[in-house]
Amino acid sequence: MTEKTIIRLSSNPDGFGKTPDDLSKDMFASALPTQHSYEYYADDDVGLYVGVWDTNDMTEASAPYSCDEFMWLIEGQAQIKNNRTGVMETAKAGESFVIPRGYDCQWHQEGYLRKFYVIWEDPIEPIPEAPSHEGIIIPRVNAPLSTMKTSAPFLVTAGAKCKENICYTDTTDKFLAGTWQSDAFESEERPFPYNEFFYVQSGTIRITDNTGTNHVFTAGDALFIPEGTICSASADDTVTMFFTIVRTLTQ
Repeated sequence: MTEKTIIRLSSNPDGFGKTPDDLSKDMFASALPTQHSYEYYADDDVGLYVGVWDTNDMTEASAPYSCDEFMWLIEGQAQIKNNRTGVMETAKAGESFVIPRGYDCQWHQEGYLRKFYVIWEDPIEPIPEAPSHEGIIIPRVNAPLSTMKTSAPFLVTAGAKCKENICYTDTTDKFLAGTWQSDAFESEERPFPYNEFFYVQSGTIRITDNTGTNHVFTAGDALFIPEGTICSASADDTVTMFFTIVRTLTQ
């Protein structure tokens, strides 16, 4: 398992694109594409993987999706076909989207695509007969926000206002995605309560690890904090982020 520390994700990490992924013909309804992966975090025990991935033209085999996956599209666009209705949905560069576990779909790719990904493939729960959503979910930049109902990622100072919009929850209530926003705040140091990916939409957030190192993230930055990482955070003004939470089997 990758070390529990604050992880900054690059869209072009060192060595990315040099070694193609090992693919098999049964994965595709088209000729084999060329794909590359760079893994920033992996925990085989809970089926959690975070990284960067790319592909050229391809059509995946039709099947219920084997995992819950959140993606931020860095470059290109993806088309996902609903195998039950035939409806094709499109996500474009600069958007995030979720494919629910158990969704009977088929990925159609024209042109180059690169993405950040958060995959959770629960090793204990079977693939659900019906997904929690029948289609892909695209968190909206201007999603209406309300007072948080989930546990806050940071224990913020009294008076700071945190809001959220949860656009996706899986069938087990362990994988959540949406938008989080806070005005200026400071938080106390503690173990991070769950695994969480952030993509900063606007503003600046500083996250300090237990060595005292400040990690500064601004609009366009992506990061991942594993469950149990000791850290604190602060912001001098409003910060808004897309997020994905994975509550592991230890919780």
